[in-house]
Amino acid sequence: DGDACSTHAHSPLEAPSFPRILSRQFLPVKMATQAVSAVAGIAPQQAAPAQSAKASGFASGGVRVPRVAGLAKGSARVKHVTRASATPQGRPSPYQFEKDMDQLEAQQSALGQARLGAYGVVVGGALAVGAAAGTATGSNAAKAVLTAGLGAGAAVAVASADKKRVSAAPKALWNGMLNRDPATITKADVDAIGAKFGMKDMSKDCPEAVTELYDAYLQSIVPMGDDPVQGWEPEALRNFRQQLGLEDADAANAHIEVGRRLFRKRIELGDKEADLESRREFQKLVFISTRTFGEKQAKFLLPWNRIFRVSDAQVTLAMKESASNLFKNHVNESGAINTLEAGALAAARAYQQELNLKDADCAEVVQKLAQDYVVSKVEAASELAQVRSVNSDFTEANKLLTEVLDYNKKMAAGGDALPGLQVVTLAGSSFEDKSGEANTLFRNFVTQGTESGEFSAELKSSAGALKVLFGMGNKEAEEIVLDVTTKRYRELLRDAVKSGELDKAESPAKVLQSICEKLQFPPEVAAEVNKENYRTKMEQVMEKKKLTDEDVEALGRVRRLLCVPKDVVDECTMDICGAVYKSAVLSALSVGTESFTPELRDRCKRAKDAVRLTDDMALKILKNEVVKAFMAYIRVARTKQNKIEQSKEIRKMVYFNSTVVTPMVSDVTKAAAEDAAKELADLLKEAQAAAKKEEEDEKKEAEAKAESEEKKEEGEEAKDGEEKKDVEAKADGEEGEDKKAEEDKKEAEEIAAKVEQPTYQKEINLKEEVDSVTAQGIYQDYLMFCMQGDTVNAPMGVQITIERDQSEFTRLSQLGD
Repeated sequence: DGDACSTHAHSPLEAPSFPRILSRQFLPVKMATQAVSAVAGIAPQQAAPAQSAKASGFASGGVRVPRVAGLAKGSARVKHVTRASATPQGRPSPYQFEKDMDQLEAQQSALGQARLGAYGVVVGGALAVGAAAGTATGSNAAKAVLTAGLGAGAAVAVASADKKRVSAAPKALWNGMLNRDPATITKADVDAIGAKFGMKDMSKDCPEAVTELYDAYLQSIVPMGDDPVQGWEPEALRNFRQQLGLEDADAANAHIEVGRRLFRKRIELGDKEADLESRREFQKLVFISTRTFGEKQAKFLLPWNRIFRVSDAQVTLAMKESASNLFKNHVNESGAINTLEAGALAAARAYQQELNLKDADCAEVVQKLAQDYVVSKVEAASELAQVRSVNSDFTEANKLLTEVLDYNKKMAAGGDALPGLQVVTLAGSSFEDKSGEANTLFRNFVTQGTESGEFSAELKSSAGALKVLFGMGNKEAEEIVLDVTTKRYRELLRDAVKSGELDKAESPAKVLQSICEKLQFPPEVAAEVNKENYRTKMEQVMEKKKLTDEDVEALGRVRRLLCVPKDVVDECTMDICGAVYKSAVLSALSVGTESFTPELRDRCKRAKDAVRLTDDMALKILKNEVVKAFMAYIRVARTKQNKIEQSKEIRKMVYFNSTVVTPMVSDVTKAAAEDAAKELADLLKEAQAAAKKEEEDEKKEAEAKAESEEKKEEGEEAKDGEEKKDVEAKADGEEGEDKKAEEDKKEAEEIAAKVEQPTYQKEINLKEEVDSVTAQGIYQDYLMFCMQGDTVNAPMGVQITIERDQSEFTRLSQLGD
């Protein structure tokens, strides 16, 4: 039958039943056996009607953790009755089912160390019975034969019974540990059971039986399904193996066998979900096994690659996932990532090294935990910011954001304390897509930070860190900061004007510059804000469509306080005040040549004076509208069928220019023309005065020279003659002066007459709007029209040419200008 301890732990441990042995032996053997039982003090008994191994969830002779049977494919998957918990305390024992023994095995277990004495009694008794039977026959030969036969039969019976000792030992060991916690089992307990069967060290005499205990314990502590590895399993297995005195090689066989069961489970269940679950369980087994034996020894004892055809990458992944989960749980329990305390970080670092977790994998776990912590803070801040309040107080939300920024500073300063200690961002988190909420938090943070009227360096640094945290772009963050500081600048500017600070300041520009420097506000943006305020003020005073002296004074004050430059004032005046004049101009230009009246002209002049436009501004507005009117004539002309009709339309434009445009242009340029004429007249007067003075000087020099030559003339005659000459010269000078003044007056009147009655204006033209080729074509067509004259269509398709009008050439000259 063989030795049960020399076979595999999970091979059937069956031996021939005791009745079958008796059937092959002599009757004395039965008697001897009964004698053995009598010596042991045991009454003959049948096998206990206990639950069989197969029915109880075990394979024949093998050890299995009981499972729920009878589940079809697609239903709930088979689960172990026992599950891994956070700690080994309170776990059900893996030895919950008793193994069946036959009668002889039960007798061997009951005999214990009295077994050898019983064997001797049986053999001795058989010899005595043989001798007695031989004596009864009266023959010495029969006596010897009977004595030898019965003795040999007793010896065979004893040998067969001793084989049951070997098969009963593993079962007795298993049953002896029934419902016991493996952590409480010691080598002394195992050897005590082995001693009953004549085994001093069961781990050596019958290692398969001890391996069976280890196998069951290993199977029970491998987490099933989604249950994670708790971390105590490798240490518990090492302690249990040491307590049992089990060799590493024998224990490794148990690990391989558990792996085979998990591998078979994938095939037996046959669905994707079960396959995935079995893979996860196998990964946990690999991790626990490697941690149990150590990486170096595990590579030799546990050839996963060769037996299960898995790659090194798969083994590495199994180690990584379980180690990462354990490290994550450890860090969560210690709060090392949330508090960043040096002691907790050092403990986490030591645990990482204990798990042999790579720095890259450790950093991944640390960064994920840190990000989760930051996300929880930011989401709480977002919820607080969304709560509507009367005063829009964001203190609590900003407090949480400040905590996050301080946390990031600690993370950046963590250094090499633990891999993964670096600045946390929300990229890849659940808050990444909530850009609207992130912008709101950023805006609120900057708004509250600038309440004191200062954008400090600390606030700038915090805003930059918050921008990195939210993953905002530079442009996006700058726009928010600019918008917030712009509002704050407006508030500070309003307060400065209301309080009179700007009015009292010697230099309002210095006050405005100080505000910009405190807010780190761009001066060009501040200038735009000041311009907008000035424009708003002008729009307010222009609601009545005119400017009074008070309005002009108020605008001057605002301009001085806000340091608005002249070009900005002119631009606002053109846009706002010019709109009133523009409206009047459009009304005058829209009536056409025939309906234009002096009243329309006067209305334009009154509008210009009411809004106090300068001539240059008025001329610019007028030019824009007149150019549009000229281009309208040209567009209409291009739609005509022939050159003559086109030229007639162009002639309307010339009429429009001389009748409507010229008077209106003269109204806005008359003052300039008068000033030019006056300046010219003053220059002429100055030139005439200079010439007269020069002539008088020359005359005096000539007289002085003549007096020096007439030395010998007598006194009275010379005196009379000299007086006579003076009178004549004076008369001549007065006469020349009157004549010159009369000429100057006449010339000034002529200039004034030319200014007062111009023929047509030349200030507004289409030089910039019409290219030279088009202009030449229009001029050429009109020239031909002037030369050929107008035509009239007569009956029968006859065209009659009217006599040419010489005045068309005058209009041609205007068209050229």
